[in-house]
Amino acid sequence: MIAELDECAALTDLCEQLVALKKIICSESCRLMAENTEVDDMSEPSASLCNLANYLALREQDLRPLQEQLAHFSLSSLGRSEAHVMETLETLIRLLSRAVNRAVPSMGATPVSLREGEQLLARHIEQVLGPKPDSPIHLMVTLPREAAENHALIDALLLAGTSCVRINCAHDDVAIWEAMIKGVRAAEQRHGRTCRIQMDLSGPKLRTGHLMQCASNIELRGHKALGASLDAPDLVLITDKRERLECHSGQGLLMEQEDFALFNIGDQLLFQDCRGKKRHLEIIEKVDGAGYWCVCKRNAVIDLNTEFTLLKQGENKVRKHRIHCLRFVQLTVPLRLFKGDIFLLCNGSEPLNSQNNVPSISIQVPEILERLVAGTRIWFDDGKLGGHVQKSSAEGVMILIDHAPPKGAKLGPDKGINVPGVDLGLSALSSKDLEDLDFVVAYADLVALSFTERLEDVERLISEMQKRGDELPVILKIETERGIANLPTILLASMDKYNLGVMIARGDLAVEVGGARMAELQEELLWLCEAAHLPVIWATQVLETLVKEGGLSRPEMTDAAASGRADCVMLNKGPYIVEGVHTLCDVLGRMQNHQHKKTPRMCSLHWSEVS
Repeated sequence: MIAELDECAALTDLCEQLVALKKIICSESCRLMAENTEVDDMSEPSASLCNLANYLALREQDLRPLQEQLAHFSLSSLGRSEAHVMETLETLIRLLSRAVNRAVPSMGATPVSLREGEQLLARHIEQVLGPKPDSPIHLMVTLPREAAENHALIDALLLAGTSCVRINCAHDDVAIWEAMIKGVRAAEQRHGRTCRIQMDLSGPKLRTGHLMQCASNIELRGHKALGASLDAPDLVLITDKRERLECHSGQGLLMEQEDFALFNIGDQLLFQDCRGKKRHLEIIEKVDGAGYWCVCKRNAVIDLNTEFTLLKQGENKVRKHRIHCLRFVQLTVPLRLFKGDIFLLCNGSEPLNSQNNVPSISIQVPEILERLVAGTRIWFDDGKLGGHVQKSSAEGVMILIDHAPPKGAKLGPDKGINVPGVDLGLSALSSKDLEDLDFVVAYADLVALSFTERLEDVERLISEMQKRGDELPVILKIETERGIANLPTILLASMDKYNLGVMIARGDLAVEVGGARMAELQEELLWLCEAAHLPVIWATQVLETLVKEGGLSRPEMTDAAASGRADCVMLNKGPYIVEGVHTLCDVLGRMQNHQHKKTPRMCSLHWSEVS
């Protein structure tokens, strides 16, 4: 009898806690919608918007003690209530009220039920990603450049289970994109399948530009006589302006302007190299607006102290004119950087001080350099190299590498740069994006907004599409810590106005927030999108080893299995992409019997059939 009384008291207390929790959620969700939405007398917030507000209000509370008490009585612990928050809460209150013979409190408006939550999510998925595919969830593939000509690849992808393709506007051009899209549309017709086309605007992606290195020891490759070898000698560009070297992919010498004016085709620059060998550079071709090509017919090694003298074509005597040169050499291969190395991240417009004797790398968006103060953390090439700003100057910022593999890592042009936690003041829509948008609106089914961080950027994208006569569903790519922090506000203010989806862009995001936090944040983004009944795309490095190298990695298989909790999974391009789609379909098909979103499914187990 005492035990029954104690149990009744515990259940009564639980019921009171839940009633109090419901009041808090109602109050906080009303506040959130009032602060972040524009609801007038003529329109009511959608059920999905209300549920998202309820979920955000619920997650402001620490529910762990309450969850333990609910689990003790084998009741729902609210841990799977994302898509139907208030329905789950009110069901618990009704059950407990009846269990302790208390009047059931008034519940108010009918909330989203479990079934309605599933239906709303399914409807929004179809609006954005298309009809339900044959595979367990939608599969998206980034199209490689070869797909523009190799339409058999597109056929194979669709037949393997691909239901969406992605074209990255950061690469290729309009002609390539149009050829890819024609291939997709033709494949849809041939195979009777639907395949949505997503085009990703480039956004303010920070990347390295050209690499320059102060000359210290340069090897010129030649051969004993032209035509004596299948290998051609190295071409060397000589010029009088540093910026001309920046569009040059080989070695280059910077000359004083008065010396450069003396040169003509056929002239020779005589020198004694670092080994005491007599060599010469022959000027063989003029490059309009850039300088002259010259060639060294025999191997040579030169440095900052090498002196050149000019021999004019047709003259037998050497003109005793010392040539001052060799200030900069553009690298033909990426730098290999180690922990402790220093280089200059420069704006690419000012001449560099050769006395620094350090390599320099330009940045494609130089205006952000003024926001990088001493101590700022900075990462390169998806986190392979990390460092911090030592000091800044008019030329750029000096970077000290403090994170690198034991054998170093290469850093070349067009590699990503991440500056976690720094507001770079960049719009998510660049001038290039606005140009690309003309094509995207005309040809694509979805548009992805890279580096989504602000509501203003989403609204500007919608406005720009409306100017072009259409409004495509928008995929919000979450790639930064600021994007995560602002996503709830963005959704509350925009999800009732526009068709939206969310992409968890795990590559840049992992660099921004750190690997340790990535796992928990991707979970939270999945839950948030489920509460809003919005489709979410799980992207970056899914089955990466298989797609790029043809081999299977055990951790990647586990990651692929976990991706089934999203509504769409994206595979990147690679030589084995078709095999990747087949494997992912197989993995997700098996996992759908065991897991749906956060809910385990208990199909019957047949241990004897495991082989």
